[in-house]
Amino acid sequence: MYRLRHFVVISIILVTVLSILSGCQASTPATTSPSQTTTPISPVSTTTVSSPATSATSPTQTKPTATAPAGEGQYGGTLRIIWSNSPASGFGWGPKIFGGEGFAAEPAMEPLLEGKFLGGYEPRLATDYKITDDGLSIIFYLRKGVKFHDGTDFNADAVKFNVDAMIQAGKYSKNVLSCDVIDPYTVKINLKRFENVSLGGVAGTVIASPSAVQKNGADWAAINAVGTGPFKQVSYQPDVKIRLERFDGYWGQKPYLDAIEGTFISDPVTQIMAMKAGMGDVTHSREAKTTYQLVSAGFKVLQNYMGMVAITPNSRDKNSPFYDERVRMALEYAINKKAIVNTFGYGFWEVADQMPVPGQNGYLADIVPRSYNPAKAKELLKQAGFPNGFNTNIYHGIGDSVDIAAAVQSDLAEVGIKAEIVTIDWSRWGQMRQQGWDGLFLCGSGLFSDSNQFLYSYFREGSTEMYSITRDIPGWKDLIEAAITSNPPDPVKTQAAMRVIFDKCLWIPIKHHGDNYNYTEKVHGLNFGTYGQWGAFDAEKVWLSK
Repeated sequence: MYRLRHFVVISIILVTVLSILSGCQASTPATTSPSQTTTPISPVSTTTVSSPATSATSPTQTKPTATAPAGEGQYGGTLRIIWSNSPASGFGWGPKIFGGEGFAAEPAMEPLLEGKFLGGYEPRLATDYKITDDGLSIIFYLRKGVKFHDGTDFNADAVKFNVDAMIQAGKYSKNVLSCDVIDPYTVKINLKRFENVSLGGVAGTVIASPSAVQKNGADWAAINAVGTGPFKQVSYQPDVKIRLERFDGYWGQKPYLDAIEGTFISDPVTQIMAMKAGMGDVTHSREAKTTYQLVSAGFKVLQNYMGMVAITPNSRDKNSPFYDERVRMALEYAINKKAIVNTFGYGFWEVADQMPVPGQNGYLADIVPRSYNPAKAKELLKQAGFPNGFNTNIYHGIGDSVDIAAAVQSDLAEVGIKAEIVTIDWSRWGQMRQQGWDGLFLCGSGLFSDSNQFLYSYFREGSTEMYSITRDIPGWKDLIEAAITSNPPDPVKTQAAMRVIFDKCLWIPIKHHGDNYNYTEKVHGLNFGTYGQWGAFDAEKVWLSK
């Protein structure tokens, strides 16, 4: 259900868009001739499309690239991004951020190191790092001369303040013990034991101004990003808009843009209308139909394969029918993934039978997918004691995977499972990931370039992420431990731990997709999809042609 404020905002935007459309013709981005070329899914494929697709299953694609600057960049202007969802948690203070919800203020906040999607790191607030010979400490060498947006100094004490807060909040695994200040620009993170995911877990922590947090409190800091990035937050209206302006004291390349304004519009129809009416320069969408319609209207698209959508049953609750793995398997056999992808993917999706894609270290090349087989589904339900099916719920976020929810509902009805679709706001969506749900949770997720990091983030001891997935699988904990403690990382051990997820049908992937970004011809330098964090990009490199 829409929160009242969100509904009012959508109504106002619709009225505004309709008014603009009736009064004038929207500016039309440049297009090129259609092409029949398609690009198969790969671990990362950032593709720029500049002309409409010629069919619902064959979008026009070109060589993978970021949006290329045409000559020297121009200064000035406000980049208007229309985001397809509001932050479901805080975004300006590490202990309050869940998953990828820091996207809203990403240009304002910086980590020690920025993880790349295919592995490796880009220096940010740390210029280098070293793992000690015994594997029990990580030393970070920090950048000098950096200021927070409030004018205070970035240094080792600031890193310790943030790391200590993350430890206290349980945001790291229990393996991260403490942070020592070696000198004003060197810190040492102490570990209980070697884990091959520890570097990524700690290095990706965004660093907020200790002075701002201490002065205003953690709840304030959660939605007021005071970091070191090239842009500083100047305003935020929950579920409506966030504005960031150029930070002239930035340590790195000075931004071209004057400001970045993010507007949250979860309704795909309103998104499309707003872009056509000239209210946005860039819009984000995981919905292929939205992307396709905007490409068909002449907008360009930056496409990448960094995400997936899955149905996740409540397998943790012993009173849930989905506690029985036969019911979970029946669920997967009942869903016609290929039909969903062909009908709603418009050439931007591929069927997913496991979370990783080929080339990633957790990918299982030898599995036999549980393809659409309603007769098999009915037989499994009968074996589990549900010959006539049962009632359940399908939860999904506002504007997120609406068509998929309806298709899954129809497929389940064919085998006797009567599912009610429940639309939830993004705040509740975030809570359910951490606190659990009954029935089925239709939820998107970014792809982890390192499957060990995926296992660590979701299934380590004490993790509450995707809470209602059972951890009570004999021997699984030991397999995860073996995967994340191998030195060097051993893909065979990683695959053994990942295989449990498939064999026990804990997570039912439906499709792989891109976090696609439609944009106008005046936008240059976008590079979404470069980094492992969705919504992350080099904001200082983006510019608008006049």
